[in-house]
Amino acid sequence: MNQSLLRKAFGVTGHYRCVRVDYLLGSVQFYLDLKAEALVCPQCGSGQAVIRKGRRCRVLQTVPIGLKPVYLVTEVARCQCRRCEVIFEVAPPLPERRCTTRASLKGSSRGGAG
Repeated sequence: MNQSLLRKAFGVTGHYRCVRVDYLLGSVQFYLDLKAEALVCPQCGSGQAVIRKGRRCRVLQTVPIGLKPVYLVTEVARCQCRRCEVIFEVAPPLPERRCTTRASLKGSSRGGAG
């Protein structure tokens, strides 16, 4: 249930799994764990040669559920590729950017000199 809610409502990819949900001070906090399959080198594309070199925690506020604020608590893994020696971070689970402007209004000029 949590996985489908995170994927469909908040745009979290399948590279993360929900390990815990807390209800603190009127808010909902989803704790996400990074799966090993997400550790892929951005330069050479290797998944087998990647090792973890550390991590940091990141708290992302997302759209509320009802009147309750919702937070995604996730790790940002710092990794190194043994093949090409590049050091990189795995990006947090942010949804894709979407334009909310209707196409019919894009080309029109409003309120200018007439």
